[in-house]
Amino acid sequence: MTTRTAPRSALRLTDLKHRQHDARRLLNVKIPADVADGIAAIATRVGASKTEVVVALLDAGLDVMRRRRGSRLEAEHK
Repeated sequence: MTTRTAPRSALRLTDLKHRQHDARRLLNVKIPADVADGIAAIATRVGASKTEVVVALLDAGLDVMRRRRGSRLEAEHK
């Protein structure tokens, strides 16, 4: 079990302080050491697990892509 506040698809770094329990799936990835160090530093700073930080960062990136895709689709229909 993990802890969270927002639904996993909407988890942000600011949400990490107010977490509830949730089920997880494992995804094993290799990342550069400097990225892992940055994730660990953020986790320490906000008092969250590295897993929660990674999920929040991925969610933020997915939001950016959705907005870009939505903007592109709107532009194509004009």
